[in-house]
Amino acid sequence: MRGMVYAALALCLAASACTDRTAARGGVLNPVGTVPSRFAAAPPTAPEDVLTRYRRFHEVAEKALATGDASQIPTVATGAVAAHLQKEIARDRRKGVVLRGHAVPHPHLAAVRAGSAQLVDCLAAAGPYTFRRGTGKRVGGAPRPHRSLVYATMSHADGTWKVAELATPKDSRC
Repeated sequence: MRGMVYAALALCLAASACTDRTAARGGVLNPVGTVPSRFAAAPPTAPEDVLTRYRRFHEVAEKALATGDASQIPTVATGAVAAHLQKEIARDRRKGVVLRGHAVPHPHLAAVRAGSAQLVDCLAAAGPYTFRRGTGKRVGGAPRPHRSLVYATMSHADGTWKVAELATPKDSRC
């Protein structure tokens, strides 16, 4: 009981220390001053823009893996993610195979800061199935459908959002 009284007293003192008594009208607290921010203002964007671009990344990646054409990867990914996808597609071309499957992203925007956004995704995937480029014959067995937890970082560059980092935790169940 005594702790609650001290907590209430501390709250009242803190509230009165942060207000301009002449500006307080009718019991409304009006804080004075500003809190400095460590982050610059985020680029004006709606969460839907970031989520739409993330979903577009999956569409482009699926098409690139299925056709062996990595030319559109730089429009949706940058840095290590783009380099990794392009390397994988080139490797598959040398092996004479393509990968076909479908991933259904369920992203949630976790944070937006100046030039970057953090997403958490529970990605449901069927495949990928591996096929020979020349014959179209399936190689290997059928993969099991699965769900994976994915953390994505989007960067805002050249007027658009692109996937800059992807991470899957060791226990990626979701």
